[in-house]
Amino acid sequence: MEKTLEERWFPFTTYCLNDTEHKKIFCFHHAGGSASVYRKWTLEKKNMNFICVELPGKGTRRREPFVGDFKKLLEPLCESIVKVTQGKPFILFGHSMGAAMAFYVADYLQSKYNVRPEKLIAAGRQAPQDEDPSEFKTYMGDDALIRELEKYNATPKEILENKELLQFILPEVRKDYTLNESLIYHGERIDAPIYINCGTNDVGATSTIMQRWQSVTTKEFKEKEFEGDHFFVLNSELYPEYLATAG
Repeated sequence: MEKTLEERWFPFTTYCLNDTEHKKIFCFHHAGGSASVYRKWTLEKKNMNFICVELPGKGTRRREPFVGDFKKLLEPLCESIVKVTQGKPFILFGHSMGAAMAFYVADYLQSKYNVRPEKLIAAGRQAPQDEDPSEFKTYMGDDALIRELEKYNATPKEILENKELLQFILPEVRKDYTLNESLIYHGERIDAPIYINCGTNDVGATSTIMQRWQSVTTKEFKEKEFEGDHFFVLNSELYPEYLATAG
C-alpha cells in the first residue's frame, strides 16, 4: 500500500503518527545524514514520540527528486506537521544543519499557520544569522569536502581511504551542503523558547558561538552542555534521555 505524505515525511516514530498520548518531538538531521540517524531513539518506548524527519531524495525517500532549496520544502513539511500534531503541544529538535532547518520550520509555522512549538532545541550549530567561516562550501573541490568529513570524525577512516566508496558518498554529502547554503537568514525571530545544546569539544559550535541563538527568540532561552564532540547527540546515551524529558 502506498504511503501517505505524512508517512513519507516521518518514516520512523516511537508511536504511531496519530498517537495523542505522547508529546511529539520532530528530529532534523545533520548534513550527510537522514532520518535513520535517529531511528534508534524510536525503539525504546519513552514518554515522548520521537518523529524522524526525512527529506525528499534522502534515505527512505531516495527515489524522489532531491530538493536543494529548503524554502521549497517548508509548505509541504509544515502542512504535514500541523496535520499530525492535531493542535497538541510539540517540540522541534535539530542537530547541526538540522538545527537551522528546525528554526525555519518554526518561523514558517508561526507566520503561515499561527502555530508555535513548545520549544526549539538546537544542538551543535551557530545561530541562523551567523556563518561558520571554516565550513565547506559547494564551490570547493572534493579534497576540501574530505577534510570537512575528517574534521567532524563522523566518517570511518576506511571509507575516506576507499576511492570507490567516496565516488558514491561525496556527491550525496555535497547535495546536503547545497541544501545547507539555502538556509539564509532574513531577520526571522520566533515566539517560542530556544534551548541550545553544545558539546564540550565541538570547536565549531562552542557555548560562546551558540549564545547568539538568544537574539532570534522573543521567549525563554536556556543552555546545556554535554561531554563530547560535534556528534555528541548521537554518541551520548544520555542525550536521548534528556530529549525524552525535555517536555
